[in-house]
This record gives sequence, structure tokens and C-alpha cells, in this order.
Amino acid sequence: MKQDYTSEQKNFINYISKKVRNLFLNYPEPAHGIDHIERVVNWAKEIAKKENARSIFLCELSAWLHDIGRTREDNPGENTRKHHELSYEMLREWFREDENFAILNDEEKKELLYAVRYHWNNAADDYDTAWILRDADKLDIFGKQGLDRAWKFMKDNDALWNQHLRNMSDYFAYVHTDTAKKIIKDNNFQTMSKEVYRDYLKSKIKPVEL
Repeated sequence: MKQDYTSEQKNFINYISKKVRNLFLNYPEPAHGIDHIERVVNWAKEIAKKENARSIFLCELSAWLHDIGRTREDNPGENTRKHHELSYEMLREWFREDENFAILNDEEKKELLYAVRYHWNNAADDYDTAWILRDADKLDIFGKQGLDRAWKFMKDNDALWNQHLRNMSDYFAYVHTDTAKKIIKDNNFQTMSKEVYRDYLKSKIKPVEL
């Protein structure tokens, strides 16, 4: 029976998980912190296995790495670049500076860079790693967990919360894998999101007066 990882890959995953956790020690972001990353990792592994991904190893790695740029968003001069671009640039730096990444060949590095850079872009389908990462990331947007994280991040910005709830339809529409679609259905994620949006809209209805 084929194993999901070689022993070398297992050791590298352990190394990367520690590296990312250490990176986020001083970044307790309520919506996109290490707890979010760990959930995306778990979703990515589940989807990758059930979808017979070409490399479960790369799918898991991409999940660990996809939001590392969040830790630089508040740095001076960085507030104009999106976190996915910062994650992409950080990963390129790690490739150059961290010799442990020598386990990866150039094509694997390019695949990771692509998945990380475009984990927001529903048309970026050059690798199954990319769409599996996007589905895993979306799953942490849905359901009570996802709505709670978004609310913590946006509760002081009504326009942002409104836009997020409106964007949910787009998120659901672009789920790629059958596995993620089944998870959404089995957990009533779409129904829950619609109910929250409807309650929000109803809260904005005020009596009209002549």
C-alpha cells in the first residue's frame, strides 16, 4: 500500500509546522492566526486524500504556508500589499535562506508558490494543489466557526461585514472538489450562512415614514 508521505517528508512537515507555529507566536490574530491555519491543514489533508491528489504532501505544505504573509501585513510599508502576495514573497525568501527546503525540487517549489500566491483566485487551476488549498481555506469560512472568525475580524466595520456576507454566495459557487461540496452539504454550511445573512438584512429594515 502506497504511503501518503516518505519518512523524509514526514520530518519536513514536522519542521514546517513548528516553523509556522513559531512565526505566529507573536501574531495572535483572531481570524487568521495559527488556529485557522491548523484547520485549513486538516481540511486540505482530508480533501487531498479523498480526491486522490497527486501529492498529499504538497497539499499539506501549501496549507501550512498559505497565510504566513499575514504576519507582515502591519509592517511599515506593507499595508498596500495583500497577504497572499506577502506569503508568496516570504516563501521565496525561505527557499533561499532555509536549507531544509532542499528536500523540494524546483517544480515542487513552483507548485507551492503558485498555490500560495493564488489561494484567493478561483481561476488559478494549474495544479490540484491550488484548488484543494482554496477549498480547504473556504471550508474555514463556512459554518459557525467561519462566521465567528469573520465577525471577530469585521464586527467594527459594518460595510466589511455586509460585503463578506454578500461574498459568501461567490465562495460557495466556486468550491471545486466533490469532497468539499459534500462536507458543506453534510454540515449545512450554506443554510447557516444564508440564515445569518438574512438576519443581517432584516436588522437593517426600518419603518418608513411620509
